[in-house]
Formats: sequence, structure tokens, C-alpha cells
Amino acid sequence: MPAGVAGFGRVLAAEGISNFGSMLSRLAIPWLAALQLQATPLQMAALLLADVAAGAVGSLWLGRWVDRRGKRATMLLADGARCVLLAGLGFAAWRGAAGFGLLVAVAAASGLLTMAFELARSAWMAQRVQAAELPRRNAQLSIAGSVSEAAAFALGGWLYQGLGVALSLLVDGLSYAASALCLRGVAETPAAASVESASGWRGQWHEALAGWRAIAERPALRAVVGVEALLAFGAAASGTSYMLFVSRELGLSTGVLGLVFALGAVGSAAGAAAAPAIGRRLGAGRAMAGGLAVMALGWACVPLAGSVGWAAAWLITQQMVGDAGHTLLDVHDRSLRQTAVPPALLARADAGIRSAGQLATIAGALAGGLLGTAFGLRTVLWAAVACVAAASLLAAWRLGRRDTPV
Repeated sequence: MPAGVAGFGRVLAAEGISNFGSMLSRLAIPWLAALQLQATPLQMAALLLADVAAGAVGSLWLGRWVDRRGKRATMLLADGARCVLLAGLGFAAWRGAAGFGLLVAVAAASGLLTMAFELARSAWMAQRVQAAELPRRNAQLSIAGSVSEAAAFALGGWLYQGLGVALSLLVDGLSYAASALCLRGVAETPAAASVESASGWRGQWHEALAGWRAIAERPALRAVVGVEALLAFGAAASGTSYMLFVSRELGLSTGVLGLVFALGAVGSAAGAAAAPAIGRRLGAGRAMAGGLAVMALGWACVPLAGSVGWAAAWLITQQMVGDAGHTLLDVHDRSLRQTAVPPALLARADAGIRSAGQLATIAGALAGGLLGTAFGLRTVLWAAVACVAAASLLAAWRLGRRDTPV
């Protein structure tokens, strides 16, 4: 059933505002760990690990849970819970009680709730938007995310410096409340009826694994799993070292870094605007492979910073080029997932792909922490570039001859 303009517009607004909060969290929590708690590379890896471990463990259950419930209701629940979670962390930081253990717990809960929101939003899109319109609508979601990302990164560093971590996290929590308000009046999607006949725990487990069975039956989704795993491994390894590298080795302030990160929205918006036309001209598979190749070139700018030329210029290039490639990939990746399986399996198949990424993230975080400690931060950043390049080659090989999203 096609989505009405008002319904999609509200989901678009909720996505942008929710993403604003997520970006603030992505800045504030690592800065709290790195700058106030003096976290080591291994501790930064543990912080990232907590976020994704909860999602990896709960992904199969979440997919089944989301498929069985209204998607709007699930998004509202996730927004409300994240509001309370981040506001509570801000209060703890204000009281001086935000230790590293609390950061790990909040990161784990936030990871689970964010996955629930994203699974529900993607399934809502698949059920309410015509298949031919999905690349364009997904591109619009990416543009909204880019605008909110620019705002969050432009303001986040200065908020942290001027107001402190407690108020920054409070603003983060309130953004989720605003996202929930945007979802008022959005048409609900019906919960999918179970297609399994078994009952009890055995039946629930069989039903949860239906997403993996759907992936195994579809070559395109198997290729997407491989791309997701390589990209997640590289991003996780980079995540253990990036903030330490730019803040400690390059010596850039949080305010300057926030402005640098904000410029990535320019590349994201360009990639999103071009994605539908590139997909029509090259096919979705080639567009995904090309986006990954551009992304690898952008990521290579980070380890070059500080060794060749002005560091901030390399980081700005990485943000603009790398984010453009990532958004080009993301638009067609989303559309493929939303059209490859029946509505009753949307969340479970998406959760299966995400669970592969989460497991790869755990491995990448551990590898990044160990490599960063043994060989230095720059080595980890180059290894991450190699992972993205490998994902591009895999997409070109397995998806490059595909002229349709599925």
C-alpha cells in the first residue's frame, strides 16, 4: 500500500530528529570516555563492543518481535526508551557518577533499542511505499539524515565544550522525545501473522531463524551479508582508534572536530541525491560496488592525515568523499533488503543481515583494540581501508551484473 505524503513526511522528520540524537551520542559518549575517563584503546573497543554485542545477541529475537508488532508502535517504544536512557546518563554525568561501567551498560541498551527502531522503520517503508519508489524515498531519508548529522556534528563539539557532557546528553534524550512526537498520526502497519505451525520455544526459535533461511535462499542477500560483515569489521576496527587518533595524535579540539564531521553531510547529501539516477544507469549492484570504492578512497585520507599536509584538510576530504560513497551504497542496500523478501519476513531477514554485521563488529573491535595497542593507531586505520576495498570487490563480483535491486 503506498504511503501517503503526510505519513512518509512524518517518518522522514522522525528519522532526521532521531538521527540528530544518535549523532550527538556518537560524539558525547566516546568523548566522555576518551577525554574525561582517559580510556585506553582496549576500553574504547569494549565500549563499542557493548553497543553491538547487545544487538548481535538480540537481533534474531528482535526481528521476530518486530515482525509480530505494529511498526509505528515499535518506533515509538524505542524512541521513548532511548529518551529516558540518555537523559539518565546525562543526570549521572552531572552528579559525577558516570563511570566506565555505566557507559558500557548504556551503550548496550542503546544498541538494542536503535536496532529495534531501524528494523521497524525499514519494514514500515517496505510495507507502505511502492517498490519502484523505494530508492527515491530511501534517498530522501539519507538526505534528512545528512542534514541532521551536519547539525549534530556542527553543534555537538561546541555543546560538549560549552555546556558539558551532562547537558549534551540531555539534549540527546530530548531529541528522541521529539522524534516520537513526529510519529503521531502515522498510519500503523499490520503485524505479520506467523507462518510457522510449531509452538513453544522450538517454534519460536524456528520462526526467528526464518530470516536466515530467507537469506540463504537468495544469492543477492548472501552477497549483502558478506559486504555487511567486511564493512562492519573495518568500521569497528577504525572506531577503536579514530577518536584517539584525531584528538590525541592530531591534537584537534572537539569544536573543530565537530565542524569537520559536519562537512560529511555535504558528501552524504550529494551521494543520496545522485543515488537513484546512478542506480537506474548502472544497476543497483554496480552502484553499491562503486559507492564502496569511493568510500575506500575517502577512508584512506584518515591515516594520511598528520603525515602529509594539513591534517584537517585530509579529514574534511574523508568526510565528504567517504560519506558520499557510503550513502550511495546505503540507498541501494536498503532498497534491496526491502524488496527481496515477503512482508512477513522483512524484519527477520534484515535482522539476520544486521546480526552478521554485529558479529563482525565484535571481531573488528577486538582486533582494532589489540592492533592499536601493539602497532599503533595508524596501522588500524589502514587495515580498515583494506576492509572497505575488499567489500567493494565482493560487491562488484557478486552484485555487479545485477540490473535490478533484488
